[in-house]
Amino acid sequence: MKDQEYATRYSRYGYGFDVRATYAHLPFQALWTWITGKSLWDREPRRPRQTWLTEWQLCCQVLWSWSVVIACVMAGSYAFHSSWPIWAKIAVYVPVWILVTNRTRGLLHTFHYTNHGASIENMRRARWLGTLFMSIPILHTSWRNYQQIHAEVHHATNDLCTDRDPDQQFMTQHGFHRGMSEWEYWSRLVYAPFLPKNVWADFRFRLEQNFLKATPLEIGMRVTYWAVFFALAIHFDVLLELGLFFFLPLILLTQHSSWLQHITEHLWFPLVPEGTSRFVRVGSLTWGRFLGRPHPGKGSGVLHMLKLVRWWALVLLVDIPLRLYSFMQDLPSHDFHHRSPRVNFWSIARERAAAEGRVSKYGPMTETWGLFESLLIMRDHLCRGQHDPFGVYEWERRRRVLGEGRGNNPASAAGEAAGTTLEGGALALKQYA
Repeated sequence: MKDQEYATRYSRYGYGFDVRATYAHLPFQALWTWITGKSLWDREPRRPRQTWLTEWQLCCQVLWSWSVVIACVMAGSYAFHSSWPIWAKIAVYVPVWILVTNRTRGLLHTFHYTNHGASIENMRRARWLGTLFMSIPILHTSWRNYQQIHAEVHHATNDLCTDRDPDQQFMTQHGFHRGMSEWEYWSRLVYAPFLPKNVWADFRFRLEQNFLKATPLEIGMRVTYWAVFFALAIHFDVLLELGLFFFLPLILLTQHSSWLQHITEHLWFPLVPEGTSRFVRVGSLTWGRFLGRPHPGKGSGVLHMLKLVRWWALVLLVDIPLRLYSFMQDLPSHDFHHRSPRVNFWSIARERAAAEGRVSKYGPMTETWGLFESLLIMRDHLCRGQHDPFGVYEWERRRRVLGEGRGNNPASAAGEAAGTTLEGGALALKQYA
């Protein structure tokens, strides 16, 4: 049952209402759920197990991803060897790079959910599918190390966004910290991922995780795979094409793509008030990051037509490119992933919508619309000392005071009863997540 006390909260830069509801009259709602990242699903929440995939569904997901990658490499190679003018070639290269980045990172995130135990029930098969098709071919971390790196830290309620969290360490390495100047903040947003030392750190991390820190069996598998891969590439004389249309997006563009979303993935370097429950703390450090803006609605006249043209232009030129390049799969609903890590990414938008406004030990859900709103929140937090962008800490403080007056704590007691359990599993280090 919905509870007004747990209604969705918005930042000072937001619209202050449910933007997704303004899309409700449009046809093809599944498409708008994909573009925005937010669903209008209004059914009862399901148990995480009910969202898991069958083995053939997971195999289809992986097969689809690799089919897109292979088709894109072939398309890029065809354009590269054609006699087309340079502008025509670039018109092919750009979508090829974006889609290869999308699907290689998509494989990473599919591995992530599979590692969580949020894909299929048989974890032995999940491990082998993840290792053979979602880790080795994209130079991703081994199954065991992936769990060790983050499962016990990034998803731990007391370690998320602390100096123990490898993902926050990544932000520190890129020069971010609480109290930084606004000039430093905006400039580092632009140039930090392109610094040679950061590019090399990412590549070195990949090499170490693949060929030094994996188990002996996995190291042998990885060496064999890449030896055969390069032998065939040399035999068929396609090294240049693979370098341009596979390794360039895999190594360089993936790093930048991940950077754009990682900056706002959490409220890094938080200043959490004393007395905040550990679950509300987790809820306060994440928010739904949706893409879009209010639809102009029905109307007539030139002014309304111009509003519609602008709205559609932003959907086509901003929202869809960002969704493809940076916020693929579950990332707009990453906040709900920290509330219920074993909900599968195929269902996470629907399950988030089903849980929205319900009593939860994590507190009310929060959301932004558009990347820039989230960037402003991070600026205010890191540069201006405004550490409660959605008023969640104040919300809990008020409920705690009311609860103490009545001899109980409604902010935690009700939430503990109705909230979901934080379970293990985690994202890989953001050096290439």
